[in-house]
Amino acid sequence: MTTLIKIEQLNSEEGKNIITRNLSRILDLRILDIDVINKTISLVYNNPFVLDKVKTELGRVGYPFQNTPLL
Repeated sequence: MTTLIKIEQLNSEEGKNIITRNLSRILDLRILDIDVINKTISLVYNNPFVLDKVKTELGRVGYPFQNTPLL
């Protein structure tokens, strides 16, 4: 599955690096793109539970998302 997540707090390259580092720990996930200008993260994953891990991890590092993914 491909998902696009909107992260309102994403506004710098430092934030992009933090998100990349922390989401890279989730093995069943591939980051396609992190767009600072549009404040979006594009992900590919197979298991729907991976999205729960992503939500938990992003909240833990200060980049929560409340809405459902855009795609």
